[in-house]
Amino acid sequence: MIDEEVKIIALALIGVMAGIAVYPVLSANRIVEPFSEIGVLGPTGKLGDYPRLVKVGAPINLFIYVGNEEGRAEYYQVRVKLGSQAQIVSDVTPLDTPILAKYDFVLMSGQNVTRPVTLSLLQPGINLRLVFEVHVYDGASGGFVYGQRWVQLWMNATKS
Repeated sequence: MIDEEVKIIALALIGVMAGIAVYPVLSANRIVEPFSEIGVLGPTGKLGDYPRLVKVGAPINLFIYVGNEEGRAEYYQVRVKLGSQAQIVSDVTPLDTPILAKYDFVLMSGQNVTRPVTLSLLQPGINLRLVFEVHVYDGASGGFVYGQRWVQLWMNATKS
């Protein structure tokens, strides 16, 4: 009787240990919390060294970084907009200004891309915010929806 109980307990312990050993292997490719990434890099392709003072009409050379950790392929569109300090942009509200430029990316899960971009500002201003928003293609609606990811650069633009 005791031998049978010991066997059952030993088998149960072996089963638990096997489950603990196999679980990481089975769940290694599972995305626990899916997300997308966006970043803006300076003219040298690194964080920092961003232009703070630009001339109206002069080229602004930057890089856009987009990463896909959604667990599936995604069609992204990065929209560049120009706003002021008073205008609101958040994770639920895109900046309500015209689009200056659009950049499209199709990325597989786990893939990222860094693309050079050249922009220019057409009006002078102080404390301008150059906003880069992620929009994701939604097959159900047949269009892009705001992806709740954005980054911004602050700058001043002068005529001379």
